[in-house]
Amino acid sequence: MRRGFTVIEMAVVMALVLVLAGLAIPRFVKIRQESHLKRAQSELQLISQAVLQLAWDTGKWPGGISRAVQGDAELWDLSTDKAGLTKVDAALFKNWQGPYIDGVPLDPWGSPYFFDPDYTIAGTMQAVVGSFGPNKVGRNLYDNDNVFVVLK
Repeated sequence: MRRGFTVIEMAVVMALVLVLAGLAIPRFVKIRQESHLKRAQSELQLISQAVLQLAWDTGKWPGGISRAVQGDAELWDLSTDKAGLTKVDAALFKNWQGPYIDGVPLDPWGSPYFFDPDYTIAGTMQAVVGSFGPNKVGRNLYDNDNVFVVLK
């Protein structure tokens, strides 16, 4: 009498493990995607408050753009000094009362958050802070996976 498992028993166990993994992995991926989206939305809320405080104090958007001018002056990385959120470029901002935020992180997909004063939403231009989302496609290429907060 030999001890151990037969090839058939091992194959059945492996099949069960693969079925369970096949059920669990897609759910894990979905949960991770939802987690990244919620993190981006939360960080964008904080960043938007910092941008609005900067605008109220100085009359300018990140990059030294006048709030009165709606135009094509995007800032693709809000962590830079030019943004005016963490440090000031005295030539760009008068009445600066910051820092307005301790630091601007990268989005959950590893890209910088951006500011766009003329982001098109349903045919209307809006000032937004945002993320290019999981596909990291951006710079005036609006697609369905972008995550943003409209500044009001």
